[in-house]
Amino acid sequence: MSSTANIAYAAVASQQAQTSQLLQTTFTKQAAEQDQAVVALLQQSAANLEAIQAAPPPGTGLVVDKTA
Repeated sequence: MSSTANIAYAAVASQQAQTSQLLQTTFTKQAAEQDQAVVALLQQSAANLEAIQAAPPPGTGLVVDKTA
């Protein structure tokens, strides 16, 4: 009977390990997706900053208007 119990305990432990590994994999994937979203946001912000710095709107004080 103890060998039957040992087999059952081993099966339960194996199932718990699989569940734990699945959760860990899921959390890792979610973290990677969140990191990718942050990288995309930073890249977009950098592109917007470059565009603003390349062609600043008139009246921002970056160019002196000598006609005034």
